[in-house]
Amino acid sequence: MHFSVKKVIIITKFVALLETRLMPLRIFSAVVILCFLITDSLAQSAFVPLDAQYSHQVDRLEIKSGVLSNTVHTSIKPFERIELGDFLSQLDTLSFLKLNPTDKWNYYYLITDNWEWSDSSFHSISNSKVPFLKYFLKKKNDFYNNQNQDYDIHVSPIFQFAGGTNFTDNNASQFINTRGVEIRGHVNRKLGFYTGFTENQQSSPDYIADYIMLNKGFPYQGYTKVSNDDSLKLKQDFLNAQGYLVFNPSKNVMIKFGHSTNFIGNGIRSMILSDFSSPYLNLVSEVKLGRMQYFNMLAQMSNNQVDRGVNNTIAVSPKYMAFHHLNFNVTRKFNLGLYESVLFGPRPTGFELNYLNPIIFYRFVESLLGSADNAIVGADFKLNIAKSISLYGQYVLDEFNQKENKKDGWWGKKNAGQLGFKIIDVAGIKQLDWQVEYNYARPYIYSHYTTHSNYVNYNIPLAHPLGANFKEMISEFRYQAIKRLFLKGTYMYYMKGLDTDNVNYGGNILLNNREGRPSDYGNFIGQGSENKVHFVNLTASYMLMHNMFLDLGYTWRMSNFESVNSTNKLFSFGIRWNAPGKSYMF
Repeated sequence: MHFSVKKVIIITKFVALLETRLMPLRIFSAVVILCFLITDSLAQSAFVPLDAQYSHQVDRLEIKSGVLSNTVHTSIKPFERIELGDFLSQLDTLSFLKLNPTDKWNYYYLITDNWEWSDSSFHSISNSKVPFLKYFLKKKNDFYNNQNQDYDIHVSPIFQFAGGTNFTDNNASQFINTRGVEIRGHVNRKLGFYTGFTENQQSSPDYIADYIMLNKGFPYQGYTKVSNDDSLKLKQDFLNAQGYLVFNPSKNVMIKFGHSTNFIGNGIRSMILSDFSSPYLNLVSEVKLGRMQYFNMLAQMSNNQVDRGVNNTIAVSPKYMAFHHLNFNVTRKFNLGLYESVLFGPRPTGFELNYLNPIIFYRFVESLLGSADNAIVGADFKLNIAKSISLYGQYVLDEFNQKENKKDGWWGKKNAGQLGFKIIDVAGIKQLDWQVEYNYARPYIYSHYTTHSNYVNYNIPLAHPLGANFKEMISEFRYQAIKRLFLKGTYMYYMKGLDTDNVNYGGNILLNNREGRPSDYGNFIGQGSENKVHFVNLTASYMLMHNMFLDLGYTWRMSNFESVNSTNKLFSFGIRWNAPGKSYMF
C-alpha cells in the first residue's frame, strides 16, 4: 500500500497518541481515525436528523412497497443519507406507479432532501426555480452547497420562532426561540461529517416544569440555564450541538464517531433507547450483510447525580454504555431484532476494556468481572401485512430468576414491553394513517443500585420518558390533506405509580432500587400513589418551502393525582426551518 509523506507523519503522530495514557474510548477513536487513513474508504454521508414525521414517510413508502428494505432497517434511527438514497432508488417501477400523487410528492421530497445520493436523473427536481444571489438556494434543501472532486458541502440555517398562550396559567406566554446552523458533507468521498449548533430559549409549561423539578434534568438537553434562577417559571436558556465523523472501511461496514443521539424501534416510544436525553459521545459501528444488520455502540454519558461540590466546581462524572443490536429480515415481511446493553461506571483505566469486544455476550463479561454493572437484554420485531398494515413490538428484560419469578410480585421481576400497529390509508381514505401503541414498564426496571449504572443520561431516562411503573396507551392519526399540509391528532392515556412518604415504589429510576422498597414481594404496576394522565395534542403544519413549516398546535393535558385534577391548556403557533419538532408527551 502506498503512503504519502504527509500520511506517514500523521500515522506516526497517532502511534504516539496511542502510547499516552488516554482513556480507552479515546484510544479506540484514535484507532478508528487511523483506519480511515490507511484504507481506501467508500462514499460517506451524514445522517438525517431524527424527526417523527420524516421517519413516518419512510415507513409509509416501505409498507406500501410490500417488502422490507435490506438497505434501510427502520428499527435503527437515524437513517444514513446514502442508504436512504439507495432505498428510494430501489423502489421498483410497479410500486412507484401505484403511488397516489401525494405519495409521489413525498417520494420526490425525500429524493430532494438527499439529492446528492440519489440517481443523477433526479438531480434536476432538487433545483430551485430562482436561486438567491446566484450562489444561495441553488438546491431546495440547501441554503448553500458546493461540490467538486475533493469535497461536498451543504450549509443550512436552523431556526424556530414560536409563541403561544397557557390558558391555565393566567394566559402566561409560551415561546421557543432557536437559532443555529448545520453543516454536512464529505471530503474526497471518504470522510463524511456533520455539525449542527443552536442557541435556544424556551418556556416551561407547568407539567414540563414539574417533570424537570422531579428529575433535576431537562428533556433533550444537557446543561441548561434557568433565567433569573426562577424555579417556578423555569424559562430555559441552553446551547445544543451535535457533530460526528463517518466512514466505511469496507462495503458493508460503517463507523461513526461523535456526539449524537440514537433511537431503536418502530414505535412512537422506544423501550430500549430513545433520543429523549442529551446528546452523548458515541462510537458506532454497523455491519450489513444481506438481510442482516448489526449495530454496535460504545458511549460515554453523563452522571449528573454525583455531587459536584460547592458551586459545581467538579466536572460532571462520566458513565458508560456498551450496546449491540442484531436485526434480521427473516422473510420479506418480517424483521426480528435482539439487543443487549450494559451501563457501568468509570474504572481505574476509564472505560472497561472487556466491553470493547463487539461480538460477545455482555452478561458473561459482567459475571466474569464480578461487577456491579447493569446488563439488560431484549428483542423487537416488525411485521408488514398486505401493503397497508405494520405490526411492531419490543420486549425488555432487566433481570431474571426462575425461582423468584414464580413468587407473587417479586421486586426483581423487571421487564417492559411495547405492542403497536400502524394502518396506512385507513378505511380507504388516502393519506389517513392510524397508529396505536401500548407500552408498559414494571416497577424498578431501568434503575440500579449505583447512579453510574441506572438507565439514565444527565438525569433523563434513556428509554421511555416515564421511566418505570406505568402503563400507557397512545392513539395517533396523521392526515396529509393536501401535498404541503400535515395534520396530526394524538391521544395518550397513562397510569403511573408515584412515590409517597419517601417510599421507593419503583417509578423513579434515578433512585437506588435496593433502598426504600415497601416489600420484596407483592409489587405491581401502578403501586404507590396513582397518577392518571390524559393528553391530547392537535397540530397542523404547512410546508412553505423545503423543510420550512408554519405550525399551529393545541395541547390539553389533565392529571389526576390523589383525586386532585390539574389541567394544562396550551395554544401555540410558529415557524421553523430545518428544526425537527420535539415531543413533550408525558
